[in-house]
Amino acid sequence: MRGNDCRRYEDDLSGFVDRTLPERRVNQVSEHLVRCPECSAAVDELRRVRSRLNSCRAAATLPETLAERLQNIAGNECDQPLYLAGDGPRRHSRGGRLIRGGMAATVALATLMMLSLALAKEPAVVGDPVRAAREQYSLALTTISVGQGVGAVQWARERGARPGAATQLSPRTFDLGQAVPIDENNAMIRLGNNGQSITYSGRQRVWLMDGDGVHRPNDVEVDVVAGEGATLAVLDGTGERFLSWFVPTMGCCSSLAETGWQFYTYQSSDTVAGRSASVVEARGDGHLVARWWLDDDTGLPLWVERYDTTGRPTLVFGFVSINIGTAQLATDSTQPYPMESVSSANTSGWCVGLPECPLELGGLPLVAHASSGEGQNVYQRLVYSDGVRTLSVSWTPGVLAGGIRVSDDSPGLPQVSAWQVGDGVVSVATNGPRALMAEACKALPKPQENKYGLLERMGSGLGRLVGIG
Repeated sequence: MRGNDCRRYEDDLSGFVDRTLPERRVNQVSEHLVRCPECSAAVDELRRVRSRLNSCRAAATLPETLAERLQNIAGNECDQPLYLAGDGPRRHSRGGRLIRGGMAATVALATLMMLSLALAKEPAVVGDPVRAAREQYSLALTTISVGQGVGAVQWARERGARPGAATQLSPRTFDLGQAVPIDENNAMIRLGNNGQSITYSGRQRVWLMDGDGVHRPNDVEVDVVAGEGATLAVLDGTGERFLSWFVPTMGCCSSLAETGWQFYTYQSSDTVAGRSASVVEARGDGHLVARWWLDDDTGLPLWVERYDTTGRPTLVFGFVSINIGTAQLATDSTQPYPMESVSSANTSGWCVGLPECPLELGGLPLVAHASSGEGQNVYQRLVYSDGVRTLSVSWTPGVLAGGIRVSDDSPGLPQVSAWQVGDGVVSVATNGPRALMAEACKALPKPQENKYGLLERMGSGLGRLVGIG
């Protein structure tokens, strides 16, 4: 009997065989098929049925005697046009042939239209753009060395990793004296370091807030070798290793952006995972936005908390153990999604799908990008970040299910906006404030309905009929 995990994929098996699924969903189904022999057998059966149906499309062989039989019926007029054939007594027959010829042409045209519509390749339906956008955002975090553990946990949970027990988190307590204002530029320089040139290993704990308002943790084993990359291994709620990835060094970020926040630090240092750490705090619109505990020796973020407008933590992650200077990259890890640094944006044709791929969005610089697919099925991924806030932008070919625009701003999760732009869907996800999302969306293409109508369907079907679609 197929379990709950199988039911998540059963509606996608036919699309997987027909190659109409978005690339990210193809990857998910592929991973499931490796682990599930029952779904793999179902796919094999669908492929056999598809092969039999395709074999029925071949044109039937005409009898060799058909031409001779038609000539005998037409008699001496077989070589003349219908409108010249015969005279006087045969006018009625000539008119009949004209009518029959016109009817035959009409039937042939109607048949051609029906075949074209039947063979038309419908655009893929982007059925869950919010989830897809958050998944791309988590991949962005993992790839560009900003909140790697958070991105890895988000991605693992999308693939079935079980979190730990639910808990209600409160802000980390400390008594470090009076908060002292610091210049935003100074704060951003400290926060933008992210320990990029440091080799270290340890265990991070990541708490993500669920839709029901409680936090659930997962641990991540982290090994980072400066200049080479990082290995991230996510553990499920039982402590078993769920997935392990290798992420090459990407770095972040090329410039600083204005946040509009007010920054503070404290007179004394706290202790995180046995190491001395200074606290940097951000406030905006009269409430606490975030706190970072930065290692006094290396500047590496040892603990991070983000808060809602009431001061309640929405996201918490930090090291429970760490060793600076030692790390061992795993040899059996896979790379989650290949991305290229912004330097490759100078090459021709790097921007696909979108009419334009801006080098700056919402005041944040482009730090990484990736594209995949070919022809009309090209996917584009863009990542913008200043080391504190991150924007993930995606272009996915297809039609947005349920309307021309969808948005989601659930507490504790990256906010998402996705909308139809012609023959594709643009989606944006960010951990920044609503103002950042609004500014980014304003700079991207405006919503536009998909124009895939009757003529486009016929064109697609004709192309497939003659072997060019």
